[in-house]
Amino acid sequence: MAHRALVVDEILREVTAHVIDTHPPTAVSLARCAKFFEEPALSALWKIQNELWILIKTLPPDSWDLRPTIPSTALVTIVRDTP
Repeated sequence: MAHRALVVDEILREVTAHVIDTHPPTAVSLARCAKFFEEPALSALWKIQNELWILIKTLPPDSWDLRPTIPSTALVTIVRDTP
């Protein structure tokens, strides 16, 4: 059973914000450790993403194609089968 303080949304968000500010990888563990931390932690993690590539990697692997172009650059193509 969760502590009564963790039922308050503002407290959950403050705890999550502190974790994101001090050690972002821990926020992933926070999102996975308890259901009541999942939404605030995932929301905070998505806010700090600065690359579209992170979002594309959440798609099924067969829905995108990655081709290197020049050093440290790549072309990502979204693949969709047509009937």
